[in-house]
Amino acid sequence: MVLRLVLMSLFSLTAFGQDYSGKDSMNDINFSDYKGFEQKWALVTIRFRKDTGEMRLTYANESAMKTLLSGSISYPDGAVFAKIGIHTGVDAQFISSVVPTGIRRYQFMLKDKKKYAATGGWSYGLFDPEGKTFAEEPKASQDACYACHTMVENRGDVFSQPFSLTKNIKMPSSSVEHAVSKIEYSWLKTKDLPENVFKYIPSKFSKIRFISNAILRKKIFQGTLDEMKPILEHEVRKEKVPAMLLSQDRKRFVVVVPTVSGECMDLGGFEITATDLKLNPMIEKYCIND
Repeated sequence: MVLRLVLMSLFSLTAFGQDYSGKDSMNDINFSDYKGFEQKWALVTIRFRKDTGEMRLTYANESAMKTLLSGSISYPDGAVFAKIGIHTGVDAQFISSVVPTGIRRYQFMLKDKKKYAATGGWSYGLFDPEGKTFAEEPKASQDACYACHTMVENRGDVFSQPFSLTKNIKMPSSSVEHAVSKIEYSWLKTKDLPENVFKYIPSKFSKIRFISNAILRKKIFQGTLDEMKPILEHEVRKEKVPAMLLSQDRKRFVVVVPTVSGECMDLGGFEITATDLKLNPMIEKYCIND
């Protein structure tokens, strides 16, 4: 079990670039073209993000679902995946249950091999609950999405796999191993870290694990930092030292530090620090008992 203890913003810096929020379209994906997709398309699968408490429902249009079910990774032009990210919370009258509390965002992947050749043939769009774009620059966000999706190029850059209500499905271990193996690490001395990261590393650590994938470091947006948290936790468990992803410009980062805290009753834990779009550091602390 993982228990979230603290979430707090430490300080605010200047705004990070232009605000691109409030638009109806992103990377040639118009939200209005797909409004109501969840009533028309097949449900592919449901995921739950333990780190963010987000439930995710993934849908596919007919051509995407046909390809997915056939076992092929050659998605035709016009194939579309759509995802609804949903906030969750505890049911006040049934506290052992976690229930949906509202839509957090919508995400889309649209296939056009020639038009989006630079991003593996896929265009990516992210929208808020009102169907409007977020603040980050669209092309940068798309490039960052693609950088993460390259970890599953063996699935055609598609993370989601179909589930069945009539039989148990066991995910092949090789798929998990493949995704983790796509992350390249190197050792980095803590004294060589930029000051905005160094101050979050306990003095007892003289070196940390550092994600060195050039494409990931160059193409970072907020989702990248969130997605890397569990992957970094995996490395921390293995090496027993902090692990981090730092953007190529050394401004944005996420670092996971193994800790022992009185709040955790001397259990092991993680302290995770990540920057947001405005470079505000956000700290999360987790207790672990496994």
